[in-house]
Amino acid sequence: MRRALKNLLFSVLTAVLLLGGAELTLRLLGWPDPGIYAGDINSVWWLRANLDRELPFPEEGTTFTVQTNALGFRGDPTPHAIACVGDSTTFGWGVAVDEAWPARLAQHLGQPTLNAGVPGYSSHQGLHTVARLLAAEPDTVVLAFLVRDAQLGARADHLSRPAPSRPRLLDALTVLVRRDAPSTPPSAVRVPADRFRENLVAMTEQLTDAGIEVRLLGFPMLDPPEAHIEVLRELDATVVSLDRANFFEHDPIHLNAKGHDNLARLVAETWDP
Repeated sequence: MRRALKNLLFSVLTAVLLLGGAELTLRLLGWPDPGIYAGDINSVWWLRANLDRELPFPEEGTTFTVQTNALGFRGDPTPHAIACVGDSTTFGWGVAVDEAWPARLAQHLGQPTLNAGVPGYSSHQGLHTVARLLAAEPDTVVLAFLVRDAQLGARADHLSRPAPSRPRLLDALTVLVRRDAPSTPPSAVRVPADRFRENLVAMTEQLTDAGIEVRLLGFPMLDPPEAHIEVLRELDATVVSLDRANFFEHDPIHLNAKGHDNLARLVAETWDP
């Protein structure tokens, strides 16, 4: 019996050492590729710092480059007078950073502007990452939310819970033995209109308390939800409409380079001297 226990203990220790060594090796090698995001993709995430990646844009059959600064925002670390916050429509999915509307707004206004858009963000994630934005020390913040707030998901964003952390070994097994998991049909508005209002008000208050001017922008959509648009109007936001020619041919959510420039021009026209 004693010999059997020793053998069992030896086997367990060997397995632990092997698994621990494999986990450490995978982390050192950075495999599987963690992608461009940090945080929890189920609840609150952000862009990884110091990225330099070429990303595919399969809808249009092209690629585009993503570079982030030390704060995890798209663009260089130069001090910025204006920070534009939003989702991939502000980030500029499918276009170069200097083609996205924050960079074009900088050209129209003659003021340095930070692109603080993060793909997939609704106002829920925006509210939970105000502290990161404050670290950029902008004088003015443009909150450009609407598209992902109105999007349907499996559940409302505020009901989502972080995914449990798991070893890199499990991620590797998932890549090696990939199976299509059953998906839940989207049926819930990610951020209902009443919570959309609460999020925008809370972000505005936090930023204003820090001495930062806040401007609200309802990002252009081809078929915007009236309930969310009404919230934006009540909060005296700038609501912009653009026709189909301003969006990608096979992606009616994201603006093309022309659309970004047109949006920046329209926003600049509303800017007080």
